Amino acid sequence: MLIRFADKDIQPQANERLGFMKSFVLCLTKEAPLRRVFDSVLFFLFLCFWGLISAGFSAAADSTSSQVQKDHPVEVFLERTKGGNSQFYIPESANLLVGSLGDQNWEVLSYDRPELVSVLRHNAPDFIFTNSDLGAVLQRYLHYKHLLSFKNRVSTDAGKLSGSLIVISKNSNIQNLDELAGKKIGRLATSSMAGWKTAVGEATARGFTTQDFFRRIQSFPDNEEMINALINGDISAAILQGCHYERLPVGLREQLKPLEPREFTETRCLSTSELYPAWSLLASPKVPEQMQMKVLGTLKNERALSEFGEWTAPAPLRDVYALLKRSGDELIDEFEPETWTDLLWKRYPTLFVLLILFGLFIHDRLVVKEVAKQTALVKEGLRKQWAIEKKMETWERASIVSIMSSMVAHELKQPLTVIENYTQSLISRQKQGSGVISEEMLSFVLPKIEKSVLKAIDIIDHVQGFSKNRPLVLKPTDISKLLSKVTADFQAKNPEIKLQKNFAPGLVIDGDEFELSIAFLNILKNAAQAMNGQEAPEIEVSSAPAKEEGFVRVSITDNGPGLKPEEIENLRNPLQTSKADGLGLGLSIVRAIAERHRGSVRIEAGQTKGLSIVLLLGRHVECEDLNSNSGEPAD
Repeated sequence: MLIRFADKDIQPQANERLGFMKSFVLCLTKEAPLRRVFDSVLFFLFLCFWGLISAGFSAAADSTSSQVQKDHPVEVFLERTKGGNSQFYIPESANLLVGSLGDQNWEVLSYDRPELVSVLRHNAPDFIFTNSDLGAVLQRYLHYKHLLSFKNRVSTDAGKLSGSLIVISKNSNIQNLDELAGKKIGRLATSSMAGWKTAVGEATARGFTTQDFFRRIQSFPDNEEMINALINGDISAAILQGCHYERLPVGLREQLKPLEPREFTETRCLSTSELYPAWSLLASPKVPEQMQMKVLGTLKNERALSEFGEWTAPAPLRDVYALLKRSGDELIDEFEPETWTDLLWKRYPTLFVLLILFGLFIHDRLVVKEVAKQTALVKEGLRKQWAIEKKMETWERASIVSIMSSMVAHELKQPLTVIENYTQSLISRQKQGSGVISEEMLSFVLPKIEKSVLKAIDIIDHVQGFSKNRPLVLKPTDISKLLSKVTADFQAKNPEIKLQKNFAPGLVIDGDEFELSIAFLNILKNAAQAMNGQEAPEIEVSSAPAKEEGFVRVSITDNGPGLKPEEIENLRNPLQTSKADGLGLGLSIVRAIAERHRGSVRIEAGQTKGLSIVLLLGRHVECEDLNSNSGEPAD
């Protein structure tokens, strides 16, 4: 504090000197050139003089600081303990430390663990006697130097000294530590590293969380009350500090049994947990090295403490810190450095809130910008997809028209042949001069010609209607009869292919015979191409009521080589084909016709081999009564 006051006294004088220097420099810039040389020399001498004065002030401040450091008392903090031998040898060790300071002022303060943690957050003492858990945290976060570790008489290693022994009732059916998870466990209210925390470390090392394993923990003021609760069945197990079990009366120990007891060569006491260092002496980083060496020389191997043990070289505390970190100990939260967000929130909450709001505003702007960008990309993608779909639709219709042309040629032959025959007959009669053609003959011939002309016009209208996507004019259509007609025509053109027909009668739907014929014929042609060059090609065509109510099922299956599952999946996409020179429009045409008839198309692998195309077509509602009386589908 004295140094700070000295700084405040010096500051006004320094400001006055700086003000004079500033005025002097400004004055130099206004003088004549010949005068400036002389004034520059004076200015240089003045700077030297000012530097000497500043050095004097600094020396005075250092002297004051040294005096303050010398007059400041050496603070020694003790962690107060209420049980065990530590309540004797820790205060005695503090007395020996103070005795080594000679005429140095000193101050010894003793605190319970909660008080000690609270005080350490605001005031760092020169020396502190504490358990290894707090020592590990001070070493890591406050950079305390670990000087000594205490080794008692029952141990040969200060690093393998402190542990916990979990005991259960003699008649308990608990076999191992894992079975203890979630049960009611007792602990001493005053135990820290020795006992409680080492037990936590053992549980977390096995994969349990502290909250799950010790969710029913109960604190007791002393061992006697805790052991009575265990014997009475109020708790399932009790956590004892290291070596406390061995100090219990023989009669009491006969009613208890250790859970998973382990023996260590470093100590004569049983332990359930691993062993860790116990009491430690630490020094603040501000303590001079000379003073640290004096304390070490006094306490190390001091024979006055031989009744309890001795201070030895410091045992590593890294395992202790790892235990605390793994189990999420509250000491970590108490001393871990605060983040910049924590500091802002505690010191400048309004600024912190404004920063958050500003960050949210920036995030909102970025999100809006990104959403707009993605929306534009989606719109562009949809536009391109729409264009592709329109082009595909055009291709599909062009392909259908191409397919229709072959059917049109076949279908038009019949009406054109009728027209030609009757016309030729009339012309022949006229040329032969057999007289005027009778009215009776004209009445017979002209309706025949008119009917054939109308049929040809209807066929042409179907082709034009599909290419221009006109709505269908649906009429009751017997699917089985239509399949019989299409398969008969197909068989006539492909006599080498064996057709197996299995048609259920009475399957009437609202449909368009011409388009449905195109769909069936397209599937048959694809099947024939798939079996090209194959011996004994065979196609099975069947119709039956579908499981889906109100639908007719048409199945066309070939015995070709078939396709792999991924190839079948690929065929469900438009413009996909298994043919090297195909456009992938055939199944798209079939799918389009099926959808125009309130149905769908499925592609399935054959039961043995080949491929099966299944069409589901919507049934005519008015014909349900007719279909219900049509009998069972044929096998």
